[in-house]
Amino acid sequence: MTSRPPPDDADRSGQTTADIRGWRADSRIGRTGSHTGGGGETAAGGAKTRPRARLSDLRAVLLAVTVLLSLVGAAAAGPAAATLSGGDAAVVDGSPAAAGGGDTAPAIATDDEAKPNGAAQREISGSFGRSMYTGTAGDPVEIRHVVGSSGDDSAYLLIGGNRLTDSGGTVGFVDVVKASGGSTTINTRLLGTNESNVESCSASGVTCDLEFRDEAGDVIAENLSELSGATGAGGLAHPLVPQRYRLAVTNGTFVVRDSGAVDPVKVAAESDLVLRKPTFNDSVEVFTTADSEVVTDGEGGSESLGALRENGLDRTAVTKGDRVVLGFESTGIWGALSHFAERRSGESIEAGSQIDHRVLADLLEAEEGVSLRIRQTNPGRNERGAEFDLASADPDDVTLHLAEGKTLERGNSDRAPSRFYLAIDTSDGGPFTDDPEPGDEFAVEFALEGTEGERYAFRDGQEPPEAFEPKSAADDRLSEQYPYHESAEGRVSAEASFSVRERYLRYDHVTADGDLLVEADNGTITGTTSILPATDLSATIVRDGDEKPSRTESELTIDDGNFSVDSGLTNVTPGTKASYRLFRGQSLQDSRTVLVVGDAENPAQLRLANGTTTNLTVTRGESLSNLSATVRNVGQLEAREQLSIDIDDGRIVEERHVAVGPEASKNETFGEIDIGLEPGEYPYALAIDGHSVNGTLTVEADPSVTRVDEPGADEGGSAANGGGNGEGESGGDDEAGVGSDGGGSDEGDSDGGDSGGRDEGGAPGDAPDDATTTTFLPFGIGTRETFGGTVLVGATYLLGHWV
Repeated sequence: MTSRPPPDDADRSGQTTADIRGWRADSRIGRTGSHTGGGGETAAGGAKTRPRARLSDLRAVLLAVTVLLSLVGAAAAGPAAATLSGGDAAVVDGSPAAAGGGDTAPAIATDDEAKPNGAAQREISGSFGRSMYTGTAGDPVEIRHVVGSSGDDSAYLLIGGNRLTDSGGTVGFVDVVKASGGSTTINTRLLGTNESNVESCSASGVTCDLEFRDEAGDVIAENLSELSGATGAGGLAHPLVPQRYRLAVTNGTFVVRDSGAVDPVKVAAESDLVLRKPTFNDSVEVFTTADSEVVTDGEGGSESLGALRENGLDRTAVTKGDRVVLGFESTGIWGALSHFAERRSGESIEAGSQIDHRVLADLLEAEEGVSLRIRQTNPGRNERGAEFDLASADPDDVTLHLAEGKTLERGNSDRAPSRFYLAIDTSDGGPFTDDPEPGDEFAVEFALEGTEGERYAFRDGQEPPEAFEPKSAADDRLSEQYPYHESAEGRVSAEASFSVRERYLRYDHVTADGDLLVEADNGTITGTTSILPATDLSATIVRDGDEKPSRTESELTIDDGNFSVDSGLTNVTPGTKASYRLFRGQSLQDSRTVLVVGDAENPAQLRLANGTTTNLTVTRGESLSNLSATVRNVGQLEAREQLSIDIDDGRIVEERHVAVGPEASKNETFGEIDIGLEPGEYPYALAIDGHSVNGTLTVEADPSVTRVDEPGADEGGSAANGGGNGEGESGGDDEAGVGSDGGGSDEGDSDGGDSGGRDEGGAPGDAPDDATTTTFLPFGIGTRETFGGTVLVGATYLLGHWV
């Protein structure tokens, strides 16, 4: 058959087959004559050809209108009916374009094709809230969208299947899930496994109407399991890794490219999901808080994290019976934690909520590479250290709180908290293998396990794989691996410590018997405590008055480790006593006596009062029986202090303890001290309790005593009677007129006042004048013995003898 050109040499290359066939029919109907000259018409036939020209013009107009309407319809349908002839498709809002090796587009137009059962393919519609969603691998992400379909057909969400822009290969993952409503939350830790939280068409219990064709248009699969491994549908080797994954709302018909990329034939909307690598905070937050009865006012139920902080203190020393709170921050663990929470109690994980602590225990027991250890570091010799046992803990002893993170960056679509807190009770019978005691110290370590050169992997031969059964679980030689550590990464950890201390109130001012002291001008009982401010403590103080008792009830105020309570005893006379009782709620905690004093720092002060001797004269050899100290207690408590006397700067020292009752006096004497000092004046000091009195002691020579020295003791010096200086005879025998008191004259001493011949133990005042000498005979006998009292002047001392 020979084809003929259309009238006016019109080009048919841009027309559809139906348009060409219609044009041919119209041309056959209007053709009645023959051609002359290869296509020209005769003059006679000119009139006949004019109506055909009009019809041709009409057909051209109709054709233009048809094309215009077709283009308008295509524009209105948008991406839902758009198809591309091949190559790479452009991606919306900054996603990789065709030139960059982005997602490939379908080459098969199926708008007018029928389903295998002969029914017409229905239309779908949809849109995404963002052009790109960012999240964290291993955590839940929320994809907001609008999805619609006509009739009984389902709209599907394609996840992955796209090409990698940097390598040209595929992303290595494809999944098709049923989509409806306003959003789809994807647990990225479970996607592609047998525990996927979405209606994946790979699951046995989900019915999907899918069709996959190759680039030639032939059907190659009707479900995901029939696709080749090149598409990423052959089962995950690892949990979903950080990468970009295409999102598309489609009708369930796809083209599988030779590269393995999977393209939807009909696309109502497209976006991207970008998963980031998880991050870890290597610090642990530690604070203490009151027990749950205090925080919840005894009503029980859940507690907020804010209430724990409000009733606690930022310190690492936890009081026995209180709770230590430990805070950890990490991303990439929340998909697994969400799974265990849903499986155990149907709970969802949300920031600000309190959930069953056993959910965390499930995560720690799974082969997920997440560990938490709390152990005692200072057990006694041959003793086992206490350890925290989360799995066996009672819900009353451990609570788990979720919160928004403070330091780690999150994606715009992450829908999980990134921080969790454990509130751990330290009471007896709590969550430790042995009860913690005051003085115990504990180390805390939260870690993501990993071994360099190893990596988390699912078990082989399972499609879809078991979510929490990695290869390492079957090989004891391999340790747990965190799913998102790469092979070059190892273990990371966060560490902290805390200690346990006793529960106490330590009063600032007490007596040896434990009585409380209150100053009259203040009336406040004060002290330090390890008890938290939230503890309900109150005191009752009762004072018996002359007419009726006085009662005061006051709350114990605690602030930063200090406490105070108003006793109601302000301006009460010192020495007044009252009873004190301390209550926690209605339970009696302490009972004591309160004593009002003038000075709580020094409530029992001993002073040396009037009557204490300040000047005393004694004869040499006598005792100090006439020296007395009057000690008075000016405080309100009996006191026992040390009384001391110090004569001549330490030459004679005596000490004793003296006890004196409140506002009483006691006289102390020193008759047991004999004075052997040489005649003269000596200073002394009496002291007790920081108070002292100074005095002067005068020692006189004893007139009834004559000292007789042993021969040769002082090279011939003679004894003296007691009338002089104790070295010579009395003044009546001094023929030279030397003073009887032992004072030497300019001329020389008498025999009785011979300072040169005095006892070497004599007083320093008796030392001889350098210009004065005493004459002795050569045979070592004193001049008085030889010459009967004659005084020799100018004698010389030679080789041990006076000459």
